[in-house]
Amino acid sequence: MSTASCCHDLDATKRDRFELLSAYLDGEVTPKERQQVLCWLQQDDSARILYNRLLTLRQGLRTQSGPSDCDPEETLAGVFHSLNHRLRLVTMAGLGVAAIGVINLLSGGVGVGNSSWRMATSAQPETLKIALDRPAFPIPETSPAMSTDIGNPVESGGLPIDSEL
Repeated sequence: MSTASCCHDLDATKRDRFELLSAYLDGEVTPKERQQVLCWLQQDDSARILYNRLLTLRQGLRTQSGPSDCDPEETLAGVFHSLNHRLRLVTMAGLGVAAIGVINLLSGGVGVGNSSWRMATSAQPETLKIALDRPAFPIPETSPAMSTDIGNPVESGGLPIDSEL
């Protein structure tokens, strides 16, 4: 018999034992099954531990309070109250955005002269112009000590002549 077969049989036995103990607690066993469960509880510690866990779980579920019976009219009124509250919030947010827009318009925030709101007026995009004889930032002059590297002559740009860059 292989190890996998042995484990499968053991799992099936545990599952069957669990189901039979659960049915015993619910009062859904035959007299023969009842005798089997009582025999397990007297002789097997693992069956007794499982039985106590199931019993504790069952008692815990019974002592928890379930949802109270509600009047359908009260439930419906609560749902409509929540929907009305959301509608009011959305309406107030929309009115706030509209008020900010009106204040911005009246204060001159939007207009032809304001460059941050300028619209494209020409069909051709602007071109980027770069002056090669005037760099965008100053390039520091190299000192004579930096002009030669150990054994490698340096170009005027600062890289050794045999550099791959």
